[in-house]
Amino acid sequence: MKTNKIITYISVLLLAAVVFSCEDFLDINPQQAVDAEQVYNDHNGVTNALNGAYSIVAGGNFYAGTSIFHSDLVANSGEMNWIGTFIQYRQMDWKAMDTNDGFIAGKWNQAYRAIDIVNNVLDNLDVVQEAHRARVEGEAKFLRGIMYLELVRFFAASPYVGGAANNQDGVPLVLSPTPTSGITDAHYVSRASVSAVYDQILTDLGSAKTLLTAAGIGTGAGSNGGRATPTTAAAFLARVYMDMENWPNAAAEANEVINNLGGYGALNDTPREAFNNDEYTSEDVFMINQNVTSNAGQANAGIGTFFASLEGYGRGDVHISTSHFEHFEEGDLRTTLTDDPSIIDISNVPGMYYIGIGTDPGNVMSSKWGKFDANINVIRLAEMILTRAEANFRNGTAAGAPPIADINAIRNRAGLGPLTPANLDLQEIRDERYRELCFEGHQLHDVRRFRENVTVPSGADAGTVLPWNHPRLVLPIPQREIDVNSNLTQNPGY
Repeated sequence: MKTNKIITYISVLLLAAVVFSCEDFLDINPQQAVDAEQVYNDHNGVTNALNGAYSIVAGGNFYAGTSIFHSDLVANSGEMNWIGTFIQYRQMDWKAMDTNDGFIAGKWNQAYRAIDIVNNVLDNLDVVQEAHRARVEGEAKFLRGIMYLELVRFFAASPYVGGAANNQDGVPLVLSPTPTSGITDAHYVSRASVSAVYDQILTDLGSAKTLLTAAGIGTGAGSNGGRATPTTAAAFLARVYMDMENWPNAAAEANEVINNLGGYGALNDTPREAFNNDEYTSEDVFMINQNVTSNAGQANAGIGTFFASLEGYGRGDVHISTSHFEHFEEGDLRTTLTDDPSIIDISNVPGMYYIGIGTDPGNVMSSKWGKFDANINVIRLAEMILTRAEANFRNGTAAGAPPIADINAIRNRAGLGPLTPANLDLQEIRDERYRELCFEGHQLHDVRRFRENVTVPSGADAGTVLPWNHPRLVLPIPQREIDVNSNLTQNPGY
């Protein structure tokens, strides 16, 4: 794999200083020019670089954009319709991705850029003030862990399968800084196995959780200025264990998150209240902090740019199809639709859907992403409740709560009556995940875990049915990376 010899820090650090203000040790005036070889020489340089890694994670290539969008488009069977002009996203919808796709390359390159920054931070912990060292190390390992989770989920030759060897190609594991000079063939890394990548993710997130606990970081919603906490590390561990089909550990980590946030009572009163907020709510486990001057919502990669069709905001690229609503019961508050031509902005939309009035008006739009400078939900308490329910159900346990209690807590918030244990099965749990978490970036990963098929919704192969582990549901390794690194192999089918 090829990474830049010298990382361009100026724009990253400027953005980071705006987005990630918090404790004094990270509240640093950014430099106007930075020598890459000098940036890690002192405490301020290392912590400011860590902010730079956060800003990449918070950008449109990841949790403020394509981490959500790529998952939902690749796994889309027609529940949503892509009507935008970007051919790259149309190809994802058609399951016909291009190895030269710039958006796919951006995800790969920016992930390794963030990882290289983090590796440099970890390599220079000795210059960090001792009182902050555990926190800095914990945050750095947290970021590296979640970046490798993003990479292996999207780029591995095939998904992780519980109980299997999982020796298929994953992604390159780079755990030390790339030198700014003297790069040799030894630095062009081959792809590690899926098993090895997941082991590294568990190591990083587990270490992050321990270090952040030791550093005294709070565990409630919005602790540590919205950056990594023991709770956010546990939430990502729950996602990892779900991928690995390790149900006991998934339930345990999700249970810890639920307890740290306060249980069912921390859910917002209505589904709509969970979205388009300017700050953490009691339900938010991990969010991307945004404001009017620093956000991904005004860029082509921002999630709201795709999903919104409001006065002065959104491209209206994604509208919701009739088949989506077939998943819901009558009376579900998660299906409420606003049809009001006087809508000005998302604050005028009381329900979960509205008829677009901006670009490409007249279509049904999701109101989850309707404010360009709102915080972006990455992990919500509702996800953790549903994760605990599924993991316990699959494992035949009731760690923290029986599955029926978790499912009914989500149904109650949605205005639906309770189910009985006799009515609860794995399909009902899957349906509830879809209803609650749709358009939040879970679809591809849930399709894989539930072993579902995906039907190509449009294009030359419309109607083609693809199994959950089909190569066309995997992103290609960017062609440029293969061209410069002969140790890299391409995914099957490309």
